[in-house]
Amino acid sequence: MMEKDHILIVEDETSMAKQLKWGLADLYDVSVAGDAKEALEVIDARPPLVVLLDLGLPPDPDGSTEGIRLLEQIAGMTRRIKVIIITGNTQREVAVKAIGIGAYDYHQKPVNIEELKIVLKRACYLSRLEEHVSRLEKAVTGESPIEGMIATSKLMMELFERARRVAKTGYPVLIQGQSGTGKERLARAIHQLSDRSERPLVIVDCGAIPENLLESELFGHEKGSFTGAHARQIGKLERAQHGTVVLDEIGELPLALQVKLLRFLQEGTIERIGGKEPIVVDARVIAITNVNLTHAVKEGLFREDLYYRLNVVPLYVPALKERPEDIPVLAKYFLDTYSKEIGPRFKGFSPSAMDAITGYDWPGNVREMQNRIRRGVVMAEGDRIEPRDIDLEAPRQEVNTLKEARDRAEAAAINLALARNNYNITRAAADLDVSRPTLHDLIKKHNIMIQK
Repeated sequence: MMEKDHILIVEDETSMAKQLKWGLADLYDVSVAGDAKEALEVIDARPPLVVLLDLGLPPDPDGSTEGIRLLEQIAGMTRRIKVIIITGNTQREVAVKAIGIGAYDYHQKPVNIEELKIVLKRACYLSRLEEHVSRLEKAVTGESPIEGMIATSKLMMELFERARRVAKTGYPVLIQGQSGTGKERLARAIHQLSDRSERPLVIVDCGAIPENLLESELFGHEKGSFTGAHARQIGKLERAQHGTVVLDEIGELPLALQVKLLRFLQEGTIERIGGKEPIVVDARVIAITNVNLTHAVKEGLFREDLYYRLNVVPLYVPALKERPEDIPVLAKYFLDTYSKEIGPRFKGFSPSAMDAITGYDWPGNVREMQNRIRRGVVMAEGDRIEPRDIDLEAPRQEVNTLKEARDRAEAAAINLALARNNYNITRAAADLDVSRPTLHDLIKKHNIMIQK
């Protein structure tokens, strides 16, 4: 027997809700909620394809405030849930406003069940179709949609591939790397590539929230649980139900909260401050850190058992100086991006500026490069960026052996020639005074990937 499509009726009038459920239960798996809170709980637990929403919900049953607020929340959660407004004749203007917010359609009272079934059938079909198209797009492109993480290096291609594979699992992920390398962008990409992509993505900066507020922020609290707790607060973990929670700067989490997080990872439940009953939460955890957690474990600053729970799938985002072949690629990308914003397009970097860029260690990584080149686009007087525009001088690089010095200089020269010639192999080879086959061999030797 084919499984029925799941729909949700949000209606505070019991008799009306029963009438709708009775009329639709032959074709649909119908859930009913009497207010916004119940509706969100149903959506979190088991997302419907369609929501039938009466805008007049408590505590404002004669108005539309609560219904509109719920519509906005649903629209913010996912585009695939189609919301059909059930409205009285006097609320037609409000219903049209709701369409502008994101409602799929509206149906006036008194409800004609047969007409409503036609609208429902179309809405359910569209919801399923959009989900199918979304999955096909991901399968066909086979690419990591990591916006802003521009790279061609072998190191980053391997990282992107690993991220794409791990996204399909529900395992915790630990992303490590220096500040400015793009760890949060990678976390967002993993969420977007996962089966949870249409569910909430909640990001918590553990290092930016005062310690005395962090527990409430993560786990929530009940009304009256402490001075100032005038109402129940839903924590970030609970808000990420069926989605992903990103814990940035996880190394800053106090030991007491590490115990609670470990319990959540082990049991899948949390307790709000002042709460007495465990709450089941299904949220994937992605932890981010720029500190060495193994050292923190040895120093007693981070629990070893929590580290191993989080470190199921470790991902390391390399510093920019570890992937020098990406430096000219990123520089060109940021120059193109920011020059378009200002107006006239720059011809590029002067040779001395590119030498300075490729010779610099970039301690602030991609974020530092982004800021320096943005500044250069503003400050440059000519049509090429000069070293002074980005406040750089080409430093001498430390090397351990003569071979390392030669290899590094050779790779830098090739990257520079490629970037100057928009990755045209023939022109780059001419600049380097080598044949095309020789340049191909050198590109292969240094694991340089060509930007298309």
